[in-house]
Amino acid sequence: MRRVLDRPRDVRMSIDARLEVRVAEILRKQLEALKKDKGAAVVIDPATGDLLAAVSLPLPPDPEVNASGTVDAASLTPPPGDTNPYLDRARFGLYPPGSTFKVVTAMAAMRKDFSLIHKTYECVRLPDGRVGNFLKGSKRPIRDDVMDTAPHGTLDMEHGIVVSCNAYFAQLGFYDVGAQALLDTANVLGIAAASPNTVAQLNKSLAQSSYGQGQVVVSPFQMARVAATVANGGAMPLGRWITDETNTRTAPPQPVLPADAAGTLGNFMREVVLNGTGRRAASASAPVAGKTGTAELASDPSHAWFIGFAPYNGTGRKIAVAVLVENGVYGGTAAAPVASEIVDAAVKLGLIQP
Repeated sequence: MRRVLDRPRDVRMSIDARLEVRVAEILRKQLEALKKDKGAAVVIDPATGDLLAAVSLPLPPDPEVNASGTVDAASLTPPPGDTNPYLDRARFGLYPPGSTFKVVTAMAAMRKDFSLIHKTYECVRLPDGRVGNFLKGSKRPIRDDVMDTAPHGTLDMEHGIVVSCNAYFAQLGFYDVGAQALLDTANVLGIAAASPNTVAQLNKSLAQSSYGQGQVVVSPFQMARVAATVANGGAMPLGRWITDETNTRTAPPQPVLPADAAGTLGNFMREVVLNGTGRRAASASAPVAGKTGTAELASDPSHAWFIGFAPYNGTGRKIAVAVLVENGVYGGTAAAPVASEIVDAAVKLGLIQP
């Protein structure tokens, strides 16, 4: 018994405590400014998959101790109507990814036929005044965001990513990528693209799933790993947070894209930040490549996403980031500024170079 009691109980983790504290402060400040209370942020090292920071808000309250010296159970009772407010959203929360999933659809297209990056589709004015397009055989239009008041016109993949055009990605997925290739790519990345996760089921909502709606669900950790895959030359790191002797398995990065294809996709993501929907991340002290996301919900405000990596085109260490603001509406305004501040914090801490 004494040997059991005396043995070391230390757990070694990949978390950088300094960055963890700063990420929590940055996310909390943004949630307060937006009058929201739920969100998550993840930072990983693309080369190793080491989790450097993982923040999920809100945190459980400090327990209240009553006069008898025991914890008052009422102090830990969740708010009415909220059955799991303290879920670890960063690693285990599942959400529709919205337009951040367009990076996965782009990967699937490149894996199937790299020349698809040059394939063009139309985004036009719809009869109801919105912008988007119809798919062959369907009377239900694919609509872009209500704030997209002007049609995007003729788009290739780069332009489709930069302006985050739903119509482009719906047509790309429906006509050229197909359910099998999209499912295969999502599976490699550990993402469930349908429920059940089969080709037949994905086919039922292929157009919508291709721009991150449908039945696709992801965690912030998984989407940080998508960004890390692009940053790591097309190889997806497994990801870990325990680094001691209890976790000695070191699986090599999983190849997803050839390095030149990953470089092309990274260039497109850089344009998102410079000239597209992710401009709120352009002020970071290291160049950021990324993708915004607005994940629509049936009856609540959309979830706001941003995924990306920095420094873009850097030769040293990089970080990959995913930010989720529950019901934050637009990723470009609610999540991208958080990612920018996280990159600034990583530079100040010496984790990456500008």
